[in-house]
Amino acid sequence: MTELTWQSHPTPIGELEIAATGRGIALVAFGPIELERKLRMHPELRLATEPDARAQAHVHLAARQIDEYFSRERREFSVPLDLLGATGFQALAQQTLARIPYGETVSYGELAEMTGHPRAARAAGTACATNPLPILRPCHRVVRADGSLGQYGGTPEVKRFLIELEGGA
Repeated sequence: MTELTWQSHPTPIGELEIAATGRGIALVAFGPIELERKLRMHPELRLATEPDARAQAHVHLAARQIDEYFSRERREFSVPLDLLGATGFQALAQQTLARIPYGETVSYGELAEMTGHPRAARAAGTACATNPLPILRPCHRVVRADGSLGQYGGTPEVKRFLIELEGGA
């Protein structure tokens, strides 16, 4: 069982729940309900009753970098991540999200191409939908082939806000 140190952090898009291990940030969630959903997806995780000092330092660093992002002072994140043993195409697609430039969007098909699997657009969509690290791994930069926003864990309004914050279309 892996314990997560976490905190709620206010942002312009609402409370973010930021959770970390001593290795790095493991989960970012849009509020406590989504945090619970993500924890159910990872039964090997639980919230710590006593904060771990290293994990707490990662959470504070992530919160500071997220604040800088919302203030338009940061375009990339350098906080350590704990990828919770992600494997396969899903892990590859989630890693590839970090290569989408700030202020730009790609389609799910283009994300699949970026991974070297051009016929995996649906799987790329699933990888975005299950991204444990939204904002840090910018799945909001992935849109439908027709340019419409598509779904987003934080709601389409949040996705639009993030794209507009970055100066995108």
